[in-house]
Amino acid sequence: MGKTTFLTKLALDWCDAVSEHNPDYSATFSDVDTLKEFQFLFQISLRDAKDQREVIEMIKTQIIDMIYTGNKREETVKLLPYILEREKYIITMDGLNEWIDRLNKCVLPLLPQFYTKCVSVITSRPWKMADERIKDSEINSLIEIEGIIDSEDLAKKLINSLQTGDVKIHADFIKYVNERQLMNLLTSPWLQTLLVNLWMNEMTFSGSLCEINCILIDILFKNADAKRGYFQRGNSFRCLSNTRFIQRQIDIFDALANAAFNFTFSSRKSLVFTEWELLNFLSEDQLEFCLYAGVLTIRYSFNVADQDAQFSFIHETVQEFMAAFHIANSKQDLIKQFRTGSKHNVLEMSQTIIYLCGLDCKIANKLIYCLVDDECLKDTSNGLSMYIKTFYNQHNLLTFQDDIRTHKNVLKSKHNQMNDIKRCFALAVLFQRMIIDGCIEAKASGEKKICLKCRDFTFNQNLIESDSNALKLLLLYNSSNVRSLILESNVLPISEILTVIHQSKHCLTRVKMTMTAEISKALHHTSIQELNCIGNFDVSSCSCVLSSLSQLTYLRIEDTIFLQDIALPET
Repeated sequence: MGKTTFLTKLALDWCDAVSEHNPDYSATFSDVDTLKEFQFLFQISLRDAKDQREVIEMIKTQIIDMIYTGNKREETVKLLPYILEREKYIITMDGLNEWIDRLNKCVLPLLPQFYTKCVSVITSRPWKMADERIKDSEINSLIEIEGIIDSEDLAKKLINSLQTGDVKIHADFIKYVNERQLMNLLTSPWLQTLLVNLWMNEMTFSGSLCEINCILIDILFKNADAKRGYFQRGNSFRCLSNTRFIQRQIDIFDALANAAFNFTFSSRKSLVFTEWELLNFLSEDQLEFCLYAGVLTIRYSFNVADQDAQFSFIHETVQEFMAAFHIANSKQDLIKQFRTGSKHNVLEMSQTIIYLCGLDCKIANKLIYCLVDDECLKDTSNGLSMYIKTFYNQHNLLTFQDDIRTHKNVLKSKHNQMNDIKRCFALAVLFQRMIIDGCIEAKASGEKKICLKCRDFTFNQNLIESDSNALKLLLLYNSSNVRSLILESNVLPISEILTVIHQSKHCLTRVKMTMTAEISKALHHTSIQELNCIGNFDVSSCSCVLSSLSQLTYLRIEDTIFLQDIALPET
């Protein structure tokens, strides 16, 4: 289940727990009896809380105004503060990454501190948690939704629900997925549903996320009785090559992309917009077509004072793809419009950047380094530096690596002295994750030259094979500009390691790897400042190498027995 579904299931479980009117209801959560302790549950959509800062105002507009009318509404509004002060209740807030404080001062919606009986459950995309304004003291538990619990069960249910003629079985679907190396897509409910549909309809598919979005929009256009048309071979965007209903409606497609870009990257990002705002980009006929197709959805505001309809894309990722398409397709240099100055901008836009890698890798790379400022580069460098230096205690090292493996607590630490270390390293982890996903997308989209720039490379045991292969590809492309080379798993042949050391001799700052005589020799007179050597190697050779490292400030040697003294540089 996704974030929104998670909170919806929680609300349904609470309803059943406190009412006890439905003996046939099957609870989602195993500890559902805990919910009986709460007298109220208020469910808030933060994407619908545009221009609102206080939780009590959100409850009024999204819940009270929807349920009550007239005097009853006024009475309930007056009663609400007393309930919030005295009763035990849950407030669920969905999509913190979709909410922005209009005064740009608060990172969380405002809830008075004297509401001591309140339990808040807030969902967000991971990048939002890297904001240092979110204090550890404000978080009791940090949980990550990792994906589908039973991918096979979901696939079988989807296949059974879509059967129309010939009976298709799950084993054939898995064969289809394996042949195209798409197993990584099965962890997402959204992507698995699309993948099953593509397989059921026997559609050719390369594995590109850009192509998935194009095929989805193509199917929706078909449902709106769009005219059939095909793109010519050699079209600049390969993801459009398998579509049949976008070409004749390309003006609508382009208008949607323009709208998505402006709603995603304007000074006030929004996933919900009014008809008046949409009509700045689409004609009334185009808007009606998009609603009929289902690319855009409509619902009416809960706010009585504002009865304007609310529009949004069918899914947030579709809006992000369309925004990326507009950047790649525009004849203007749109990169200049992006705001800089926050180290989280590149993480906030990571999904759009990944799509852009599949559309135009050069533009994606340009955008990345427009958003990555000096502070971000410094933090990621510090995070990797402290990762090598600070976690010399084996217990701490294993615990921290387990955090990275499961992504639990990677962005938040309960110990203040560890907080900055983990936050900085989290930035490095998330940035590398984005670059890996971008590389995979570029390769799947047929990009011939994957020109993504990256300076820090961490190969650990948690990387799956496809991620490791993508990171190796990126390392070889950036072999002359590597700053950090952390090899906790032996995935690179010595010949490639030697190539990187030789070509990055002038800029290689930190190294962690298993040492060999060849590697040791290659490290002579490099610019390394932090060195973590693993394994047995010759003492005389080691002394010779270390004494040549004039900039070395930190040295760690693991799993080694020396029977002689080691000569260190005078630094």
